[in-house]
Amino acid sequence: MSVRQRARLRHQTEITGLPLEGGTLQWLIDRDLGAEHVMAYRLVLEPDSALSHVHAGAEEVLYVLEGSGEARIEGATHQVGPGQAVFIPDGAEHTYINTGETPLIVVGALAPPIDLDDIHPAMPRLDLSGLQSATVDEQGVTPTMMDERQVTPTLMGERSFRVLVSPTVGCRQMTQFTGVIPTGRAPLHAHPHEEAVYILGGTGRLWIENEPVGDLRAGSVVFFPIGVRHTLENTGREDMKVLGAFSPAGSPEAKLPASR
Repeated sequence: MSVRQRARLRHQTEITGLPLEGGTLQWLIDRDLGAEHVMAYRLVLEPDSALSHVHAGAEEVLYVLEGSGEARIEGATHQVGPGQAVFIPDGAEHTYINTGETPLIVVGALAPPIDLDDIHPAMPRLDLSGLQSATVDEQGVTPTMMDERQVTPTLMGERSFRVLVSPTVGCRQMTQFTGVIPTGRAPLHAHPHEEAVYILGGTGRLWIENEPVGDLRAGSVVFFPIGVRHTLENTGREDMKVLGAFSPAGSPEAKLPASR
């Protein structure tokens, strides 16, 4: 592991936003932070605004935190709101549209990481829902929307998670999930994947090895390189909820053998 490849903890309020027409983009985790397999962002889109772009070389997933709108991918429109996730295949033109009266806020991830120069503006397409795009069809994958409320949780002791996007729906590079952590601290563990975690709600503490390294609250962002032993402790009375994306794709339960 390189010097730069280490776990990081930051909060979204500490991250500079890039002004866009009608919104703001924050890179929560990127190559500058040491990411090699997955990068993450937070996008705020103001009412009556839209953002269209395309990028080659990376798959994308997004999760809606607040607001309502549309995710239009290769002309197919998905109505989106809080708790819904969207998978965008590599190379698909896509547009986010805020159709509500409040900001549309999403947190998303791309795998593998790409350079900002690889993200290009795209002309918004007409709504072609029901018609298959040749570009996406050639890849053998299609855009997919998942509603968190319709996904059965998987239990891990007292903790649980819901897989929203994975290879099951055609996303080959990464897995996106939400997790619920009750009060307490699980044993230290390490994963065979690189992971970006965003705290959706609750309060807690991040542990790396046997050391507490910082407090967690809504808007906290954690980056875990492959093999770093860690755990998230819930120090509050209410459940702590997290959003995660990791690459290579697999199960959130996957762990490396404990070191001796």
